[in-house]
Amino acid sequence: MQESERFSRNIALFGQQGQRRITECTIGVVGLGGLGSHVAQQTAFLGVRRFLFVDNDLVTLSSLNRLIGATEDDVDKTPKVKVAERVVLSIQPTARVTALTSAIGDEAMKTALQSVNLIFGCVDNDVALLALTEFAASHRRPYLDVASDINDDGGLWYGGRVLFAYDGSKCLSCAGELDQREITRAGMTAEQRAEDDGIYGVSRSLLNGTGPAVVSINGVVASLAVTEFMAWATGLRNPYFHLSYRGDLARVTMNKEVTGTSCYYCSKYK
Repeated sequence: MQESERFSRNIALFGQQGQRRITECTIGVVGLGGLGSHVAQQTAFLGVRRFLFVDNDLVTLSSLNRLIGATEDDVDKTPKVKVAERVVLSIQPTARVTALTSAIGDEAMKTALQSVNLIFGCVDNDVALLALTEFAASHRRPYLDVASDINDDGGLWYGGRVLFAYDGSKCLSCAGELDQREITRAGMTAEQRAEDDGIYGVSRSLLNGTGPAVVSINGVVASLAVTEFMAWATGLRNPYFHLSYRGDLARVTMNKEVTGTSCYYCSKYK
């Protein structure tokens, strides 16, 4: 089957040149759980052929409700990056996939990410988000942060966000999306954390357990992110910096853009 026929419906929207730009793009996806697995699948359908996947977790039984491509045979033995690789190759058999079971922020990840054109961050840890934000700014890589959340504190709400730092003018830090307290706490000694827990009044580790995670919510947020990638890669339009999805309100909003002219991380981009 000819490429022009396979991607004819894509080409009808953003043209041959746009499809070629997508095909020539190398993307990195850090975090291949409920969000990252959607991103991997959708970008493969778009026509991306070169992938770097980074995640050191195995498939678990509780992730089968949302992990695209995972089966019961994968539980407790298959790395999530290998599931994503399997999904991509089922869509694009000639794709080139590098699957790293590395911890986020280690040297293997940093070295590998230097080969990509764009990074998707699909992680739920502020220390990891900081590492990706700093790497992307320092190496001038467009960075798409993808996050979903469900919260019943003060009334049930569920949805997520997409932030796209692509031109060095704004990032997660200047958008107020990095929890500096949690980042500071990650660098504490065990004694310092115990003291912090005493001040806080409860062991903060008890507040950071796993919460709800639903495939449809992840799918909406991942689709918003992949659409912004598509717009950026093809030149269809300028991508938006900050989109918020509220599933409980059936609403997607574009948040006010924040300039990062005095931001420590954004300044590294320039």
